Amino acid sequence: MPEDAGKKRYIRKFLQQLKLGEAYVGNIWIERDVRLLDKEGKGFTTAQSLSGNCSISNIKELLLDDIKYTFDDRCFTFRFVAALLGSGKTSLLNYLHELTKTQSNYEEHSVVIQFSPSDLMAVGGSHNFSIKFYCYILGNTFWQLINNQKILPEVKEVAKDILKEYLDSDNSLDRLMRPDLKPNRFCEKFNDFFATRALNFADLFFDVISQVTKLDPRFTFVYLTDELDSLEKFPQEIEETRIFFRALLKKTVHKFGVSIPLLIYLVGTSDNVSSLIEGDPVLKSLVRESVINLSSGSNKEFMMIKQEIDERIKGAYKGYKNFNSAWQEIQNIPLKQAKNFREFCQYYSGKVLEIHEKYFSEAEEQKFEGDARELVKAECQKRWGKYLKQKAYTLSAVETTKELQGKKTGQKHHLDCYVELLDNNRPIARAFGEAKNYKLIIEHLDDFSFWLDDLGFNSYPSENTPTDLAFMIAPSCPERLKRKLELQNIEFIQADKVIDKISTLSTSSTIDKIIETKSTSSSDSKSLTAVNINAGNEADLITAFKGTGVKKKTIQKILNNRKTNPYRDLPHLVSDLKFSDNVKAKLQEKFDNGEISFSD
Repeated sequence: MPEDAGKKRYIRKFLQQLKLGEAYVGNIWIERDVRLLDKEGKGFTTAQSLSGNCSISNIKELLLDDIKYTFDDRCFTFRFVAALLGSGKTSLLNYLHELTKTQSNYEEHSVVIQFSPSDLMAVGGSHNFSIKFYCYILGNTFWQLINNQKILPEVKEVAKDILKEYLDSDNSLDRLMRPDLKPNRFCEKFNDFFATRALNFADLFFDVISQVTKLDPRFTFVYLTDELDSLEKFPQEIEETRIFFRALLKKTVHKFGVSIPLLIYLVGTSDNVSSLIEGDPVLKSLVRESVINLSSGSNKEFMMIKQEIDERIKGAYKGYKNFNSAWQEIQNIPLKQAKNFREFCQYYSGKVLEIHEKYFSEAEEQKFEGDARELVKAECQKRWGKYLKQKAYTLSAVETTKELQGKKTGQKHHLDCYVELLDNNRPIARAFGEAKNYKLIIEHLDDFSFWLDDLGFNSYPSENTPTDLAFMIAPSCPERLKRKLELQNIEFIQADKVIDKISTLSTSSTIDKIIETKSTSSSDSKSLTAVNINAGNEADLITAFKGTGVKKKTIQKILNNRKTNPYRDLPHLVSDLKFSDNVKAKLQEKFDNGEISFSD
């Protein structure tokens, strides 16, 4: 539940979730390198592009390629994901699920169902596993088609018509369509109606896809199956799962070829996935190029996770009296060899959490003020410009944190930035802003979205009426989170930080504002947004090298070289790329100012 006391604390929860093995997708997703199957190497994630795209270099690109192949190209995508325990296979599946929501034309024209075979094991009855499988995915498919308010109303009617064809009476349909039924109860009743019937479930499944896509040609069906390992102790169910997917794949290819907007992912440990595939030569031949073999993680990837955690700590607490002591302890954490992603995340976040509780358990995170309010005010002047040209309209901007009471809950919410558009001194539109000293995390958006809803945020005004505005300001924002902001009509503004220099950890201490700039030479005051030469993407490096004379072609060479030989330091980079003394001097200045950094 969002806080209402004005004290904004997110870092503790962020670290606690990581220690539990959660929040990886939402907050510290890093781009893991991918090698094509024909270039397989030990310790690397390997996969083959189903669309034929040979330029894929990381997991995100691979997942987006599969999504485009299915949603845009309208082609069949089937994947097995195999990985050792703790290597991020469930995170990959969750990330894929999130990516299907990042474009409104995807989310409003799709059914996306994520589940585990253990969910099917909980279904009652003596029916074989294949029937349970079909009843489960069909029940959930019909539930979404009928109840998802973002889907076209005509699709809902098509789904009802299909059900009518298979149910004995209108009374049965009415019992299934009861508005008070929750998803689980709907699926239970669906199972009761259909599991005992002598019908071809595969035909029903494909009939649903065909009829819906005929009405809405952009519609796509997505089924994400996690934890195949839950069947490990049930050999009969494993065999039926193998038979089920072999039959489904063969029928799909026979009936549609690749021309069907259907995406299926199955995720499990390497041994279980291998056993499932190797146990059936036909299935093996059908999926030989569809397997993603996920690595356990490399030292380079672990250091990227460390940097994501460290930078947020620095942004939240730099300026407190004991920050330097805490920071030194964090930098001295021994980095033991980790077996996988989960082990590293749990170990490192746990150690940082201990230090956090030692120094910052009662500390409020540093405020980001001043510039943020001016930025929001400037954006308001731009967005409401046509009104402000008229004499009757003026802006009213609050220069301190604004307390507002929610219309729905009555809770008090404290906004960093608040501006009103006045028509003859009468408020007709509002702008809300929240600012953070570090890279945004999903909890920031969750809370801000809750506040906006509670405050009656209106981003869809009637004609000739100005819209409300909302902004989140921070040094950086994950791309996936930035897209989620856009979908909620919240704009991200990238801005430098304002650090509060606090003489003690007491929240009542005197605060002196220190604006952190890139020209600071102190090692403790280096820019918190330094681009890691071994981790930044192409856009990051282009920005980092701006003004140095380093060309785009050279940057692409850096991206390729660092995969096998990460740059240790600036001399290594200069020597490898044979930079001139002039370029070297400019890079040295950027390094000294904290604009670039090196870690493998």
